[in-house]
Amino acid sequence: MDGHPWQIRARQAGLSQKALGRLAGKPDNTISRQLRGEFGPVPLYLIAIITAWEMLDADQRTAWERAIAEAKP
Repeated sequence: MDGHPWQIRARQAGLSQKALGRLAGKPDNTISRQLRGEFGPVPLYLIAIITAWEMLDADQRTAWERAIAEAKP
């Protein structure tokens, strides 16, 4: 992750691009490009994931990741 604001915020929360990709169902390189603003403003879904991640403690994060993994078709 570079030094773009949402990349920094995700990194500070302990959320990697790989984890963001897994949570969002998107390839890591797409997440990277979106966080750098290559396609315009950072998409709201990434902002929502990062913000939610910041609000969760470690156990809640694990439970949330598990719930998302189980919900994927």
